[in-house]
Amino acid sequence: MTTASPRRSRKRLFIALLLALLIGVPMLATSPSPWVDEKRAATGDQVAAAKGLAQQARSSRETGKPVTLTLGNTELAALSAMATQGAAPARIHAGVEDGTLTLTGSRPILWRWLNIRARARGTSEGMPGWNIEVGSIPLPGWLSDWGLEQLQERYLGAETALPPLDKILRELAISRETVAAKVLMPKESLLVQAAATGRATLDEHAIAALYCDLVQMQVAEPEASLAAHIRRALAASEASPEGHRTAIMALALITATPEKVHLAAGNQALEACSPPANMAPILLHGRADWAMHWTLSAALETTTGNRLGTLIGEWKELADTKAGVAMLAPEDPSGFSFVDLASDRAGLLTARRLTDPQTLDKARAKLMRGDENTLLPAEALKLSDGLTDAEFAARYGALDDPRYAAKVKEIDAMLRRGGIE
Repeated sequence: MTTASPRRSRKRLFIALLLALLIGVPMLATSPSPWVDEKRAATGDQVAAAKGLAQQARSSRETGKPVTLTLGNTELAALSAMATQGAAPARIHAGVEDGTLTLTGSRPILWRWLNIRARARGTSEGMPGWNIEVGSIPLPGWLSDWGLEQLQERYLGAETALPPLDKILRELAISRETVAAKVLMPKESLLVQAAATGRATLDEHAIAALYCDLVQMQVAEPEASLAAHIRRALAASEASPEGHRTAIMALALITATPEKVHLAAGNQALEACSPPANMAPILLHGRADWAMHWTLSAALETTTGNRLGTLIGEWKELADTKAGVAMLAPEDPSGFSFVDLASDRAGLLTARRLTDPQTLDKARAKLMRGDENTLLPAEALKLSDGLTDAEFAARYGALDDPRYAAKVKEIDAMLRRGGIE
């Protein structure tokens, strides 16, 4: 009896400590409320600001020299709003105050919130040293560095063909109210970069080969209709998710000229097949911009497999309300276009069916005998086109407004009536 009792006591103590860890650590790492307040969807002004930063950063790809992006709290709020939309239901906030850059994220977990905050100060080459806290638990420096390395390996590792983040972010200088980031964007294909954010693996050699074949066919036997080019691409591709993904990527490349230079940068096989300047354009219902919307949205859907394709289409339309100039083609009016949005959604919905093993055979057969109305019902052409920022706000509020959500549901129902599911 005297020997069994201490053993039972030690066992009970061990169980109590284990339960304390299992219950206590999650409670300390989570909170009853989020650290980041609920955010509205990005506005036209915010998307336009982010677009300006992206264009400035992209210029470094062409020159091979770093550029400096200066971000105040206005720009950081714009990026936060867009990041929150992309990471929903998580919430993200970035701000700089008194020389400290603070990044905060909140994500719901059951009935509590996982809150993470990272702070950095001063000037650093590459990524700064972060002070990170998860809920009530401050992380030691070595653990913070290890966690960031794991994230970098996941999204920018060797398998993604993208350089380490320190190669992109060359310097970060945090002043009292602004952040100056010196960046050099990689020359790798933007299709590869998009795939790195999602779940798809791209066969760039197969894409390049099919793209070159499509260019040769278009030069030899010009076809204006996007439907005809889809038939060509599918006929030359295996009836599988991988084969259809390759077909969609090649279609995006040939349709998106002259944007192709950004999609294919760094791929010598693709660049060697550049079409002649007088190659007949590819159209959807007589418009090159609608064909581009359709194929680029389909390509983003097949590479990312998340909401990115949808959001990019919506952000592009918001940016157009501020641009005053066409972004994709001369006939593409500035302003928010629900016809453009319908083209986006038709492309991504078709791409989902083409890459789903359960539906790809039926979708392929339908496209092989289809026409332009199969891709985008003629009814969609009656939608509002070229709304100004004020007109969009008056009718639909914002991207998170119930009126806008109802309009998107109406468009999806229209596409389903037209045979796009």
